[in-house]
Amino acid sequence: MIILHYYGGKKTMQRRLFERIEIPLKIRYELVKNPPNIKNATSEDISGGGIRLALDECLEIGANVKLEIEIPGEANKSTVAYGKVVWVSKPRQIVGGLAMTYYDTGIQFFQADPISIGKIFKRYFEKK
Repeated sequence: MIILHYYGGKKTMQRRLFERIEIPLKIRYELVKNPPNIKNATSEDISGGGIRLALDECLEIGANVKLEIEIPGEANKSTVAYGKVVWVSKPRQIVGGLAMTYYDTGIQFFQADPISIGKIFKRYFEKK
């Protein structure tokens, strides 16, 4: 899939294998190499190939991560995926109540259940 974006009169191109949807999902994540230290996060977007999270910590590029991703519309239902951190943005401030620093973090799946990821997309498009 090739996606064209126009920013300030400039055209940019992104080559993606999967469609990406912006959906806030509840995520529990932990680094695979460490003893269990499960943290909560919220997704910014997801595709069949990966997920972008807003994290309050800067993860190392190349780190392996275990993700527990909520499946919207299914009470207490989630799917487990494994991925690798492929990029981390510069820190950004989110203001609202308390000012907090977040790092947008791109994680590429190397093990994820395509049926469960498909359910997330289905719920998203049902709401549209």
